[in-house]
Amino acid sequence: MFATFDTPEWFVQLPVGMSPEETYAFAAERVRAFAGGDVERERAFLTEVRGCSLALERAGVVYAGAVMGYLEDELSLAVLTVAVQEFDYGPDARVAAEGTLQSLVASRGPLWSGNVYPLPCDRPAAVVTGPRVFRLRDMEPSDVPFAELQAHVPVPEGTSAERRMLTVTFSTPVAKHWERYMPLLVQLLRSLTFSETENSAAAQASLTAFG
Repeated sequence: MFATFDTPEWFVQLPVGMSPEETYAFAAERVRAFAGGDVERERAFLTEVRGCSLALERAGVVYAGAVMGYLEDELSLAVLTVAVQEFDYGPDARVAAEGTLQSLVASRGPLWSGNVYPLPCDRPAAVVTGPRVFRLRDMEPSDVPFAELQAHVPVPEGTSAERRMLTVTFSTPVAKHWERYMPLLVQLLRSLTFSETENSAAAQASLTAFG
């Protein structure tokens, strides 16, 4: 099964599941600037980059991107991932989306809310938003608040006997930029399509196979 979606502008993609050679080609120039000529430090940074890439692969991530810099002359930070995981949701995708929505809102507390929206690809999306906190050890302040959006879309069964759930996760610690990012996420979800054959006309960066 293939999922096609528009890769949002502003986001720099982090390749998933990189080999050591791919990691070096992707990050060597940036890492060298941070390492300040220290070869061991450069090697450690590259190991961390590859470790992150492999961790994303193990988590079922098929796309990962980040904004780290200036957004319309203002410093911004945001992370976006698209992941696919096994999820035996039963015969009704709408019921699966509604159940996912209720479970997430109930487990994350009263500040979280959401709804189920029909997508142009004829699949329902359970979309939830709310605040979260990321805790950094040995740093002050240790708690970094950020806003998060998750959209859960049941993947069509196709010829596979296994059902899956596609999850889009977006987060940013810059609350005032939230509305600037939302049109990109809406476009990603509205552009989402599923197919059992590869669409050669689609941009390769936007086309990922799974399962």
